Amino acid sequence: MSKLFARWFPCATLATWSGILLYFYFSGRVSALLAPPFRPYVLVAGIVLALMAAVFLLTPADASCCSAADCGHSLARMPIGKLLTFGVLLLPITVSATFSPASFGRTAIENRGIDTDGSTLQPRKTAAFAPPEMPLPTKDDAPSSAQPPAVAAAPEAKNASDYLQRTPEGFIVVEVLDLLYAAQDGELRKDFENKKVELVGQLMPDKGVNGTGPKRFKAVRMFMTCCAADARPVATLVETDNLPDLPEMTWVKVVGTSTFPLENGRRTAVLKSERIEQATPPDESMLY
Repeated sequence: MSKLFARWFPCATLATWSGILLYFYFSGRVSALLAPPFRPYVLVAGIVLALMAAVFLLTPADASCCSAADCGHSLARMPIGKLLTFGVLLLPITVSATFSPASFGRTAIENRGIDTDGSTLQPRKTAAFAPPEMPLPTKDDAPSSAQPPAVAAAPEAKNASDYLQRTPEGFIVVEVLDLLYAAQDGELRKDFENKKVELVGQLMPDKGVNGTGPKRFKAVRMFMTCCAADARPVATLVETDNLPDLPEMTWVKVVGTSTFPLENGRRTAVLKSERIEQATPPDESMLY
């Protein structure tokens, strides 16, 4: 029994870890844990661990460790000790990988604090939407026919807003981050202010609004820089006459007019809704 465990336990451990990593990668659950640039490493690690398990499987090994009578680990020499060692190392990670939620729940989002004005975001280094760059001039003095003159190209120049993605109805497709950055950036705000936009997010109540006038809720998304550990919730406030009769954390599509009023001394993104409907969750639930 001791030789059996000593021979196969390392192989089983490596194979289990490999299976868990590959399961997360091919099932798509890795999208809730890692930003896209880091996901290929999960696949690589799973393959490497599988190869290491194959080496243990195919290579003869000396299983005398902890099988001799003079072994100092008395519990490890007993069959029940072998089983406990196996269970302690493999069962918790297997169970947690199988039954852990694939997305953040309401409690986790509330505990991390929801940013509705972009105060926790780093400024964008470049504009979110920029027209294509013009060709650079050549090093030598090329003929004027080889370089389109700037004057000739001027009539076809477009504004940055012309490059925004739009729905067939003409609504600008935005993400929560677009409106939060626009709230802090006057130039970017010109592309969205008082424009009809379409936004997708998860419905959460806004507890800071009371009274009998227009009501608000938060359209929430999770913003991830690297991995789930640094993910934080961001939200656009949605103003409506009648709150949607949908459970919290339901994915909704909101069509309305984006505004950026000053509230409590800060510029805030508020979407005045015209239409709210339940939506299919996006392929990427995280924003990056």
